[in-house]
Amino acid sequence: MGLAAPGRGAPRPARPPRPHVIAASCTRLLLAAVLLTACAPEAATLPAAPSPAPLVATPLPTAPTPTPTAPAPSPTRALVTPLPRTPTPAAPRYDLVILGAALIDGTGAPPIPDAAVAIRAGRIVAIGGATDLSYSADTPVRNLAGATILPGFVNAHAHTRGLTDDELRAWVRAGVTTLRDLGGPPDEVLALRDRIAAGGDPTLPRLVVAGPIVNVPGSFSTRVYGVNPGLLLVEGPDDARAGIEALASRGVDLIKIAVSGRTDVSWAELSNEELAAIISTATARGLRVSSHVDRASALRRAVEQGISDAAHSPRDPIPDDLIDLMVARGVGLVPTIAVYEGLAIERGNVVEWRRLIQPVMYDNLRRFAAAGGLLALGDDYGGAPGLTLGMPMEEIRHWAAAGLTPLQIIVAATAGGARVLGLEAELGTLTPGRAADILVVAGDPLADIEALARPVLVLHGGVVVRS
Repeated sequence: MGLAAPGRGAPRPARPPRPHVIAASCTRLLLAAVLLTACAPEAATLPAAPSPAPLVATPLPTAPTPTPTAPAPSPTRALVTPLPRTPTPAAPRYDLVILGAALIDGTGAPPIPDAAVAIRAGRIVAIGGATDLSYSADTPVRNLAGATILPGFVNAHAHTRGLTDDELRAWVRAGVTTLRDLGGPPDEVLALRDRIAAGGDPTLPRLVVAGPIVNVPGSFSTRVYGVNPGLLLVEGPDDARAGIEALASRGVDLIKIAVSGRTDVSWAELSNEELAAIISTATARGLRVSSHVDRASALRRAVEQGISDAAHSPRDPIPDDLIDLMVARGVGLVPTIAVYEGLAIERGNVVEWRRLIQPVMYDNLRRFAAAGGLLALGDDYGGAPGLTLGMPMEEIRHWAAAGLTPLQIIVAATAGGARVLGLEAELGTLTPGRAADILVVAGDPLADIEALARPVLVLHGGVVVRS
């Protein structure tokens, strides 16, 4: 130890810096700086994130997709919130979906196998394949595999006078949801039409009514039926115009006239001047004109004066040029072959009728159809005994025997009837927006026309009236 310690209170001599101590201090300072940097928040040292690229929209799936759950936030990192996904809309709910059956839409197009029809608020709102149509889980569904879906049928020539509501319902239950009454007392048929329209009872048919048949004194109408409230007799063009104005003001849906053309009797006829006055007045009031005819000569006069449709086929041949004129003008034909067979049975001369008259009426029907004429189905129910109150199968069988295909018959009974009635925008085809008047039959009517007499489901205005 040989050195003495300095005295207490005496200043210590300054020591020169020691290199190893300085180096150690620098090392400690540098380490502290590194540690401070490492402990600083990460966001303070990250550059600003670039703006996200725009998202490309993708088609929404048909079924609802659950929204993914956002990941839990990390306590040591700033969160970037993901953009919310657009919610997938729920599949629509319908009042009813009919599926699994073949569908004949009434337009003449080929049938759609395994189809689906969606109905809401009394209207057809969607049509597609059974596997393509999307609907909510609580939509009522009728699966009718093995059946055929059709538009509700139209009977374009019937008479409802004296029928009860239960009798009228027989048409609807058979799938005939619309009737055109072609002649009856205006007080009775207009009141019936208005009562049905106001009552909202879907088990009763939609009615289109003509009111009285317009003719002249001493005509076919008075000789066959006598003077009665179902006739309006006019004398001269001025009287004819006044009579049509009065009917239009009462609210008839169309005008029915009668032109016979028979040469074996001495019946009076509406003159061309009276025909022109009737048809021009009706047209000005927005009313169609349907004409009873017996012979082709009467049909020609009526067509030349401007009728909308012929309520019967003549019982003599329709000349080709007259068929061409009808096609060019869009004049419809409602042949009503069955009513003449019924009259022949009633009169005891059905064998002669089938030998002489039936072939002529069949030929008229075939040639008119081949020319592209506008056909509508009607049987003149009420005009003769023996006709079915419901699906007019007697008339349908005549058309099939004449050589028309089942599809031609169905189109005439649906879209054709709607066109002749002027209601093609409302009914007659299975098209979105049309009234949900629907007939479903067991089997395939294109293979067996008798299937039309086997209804399994009927809707009128979207309401099930037969199931």
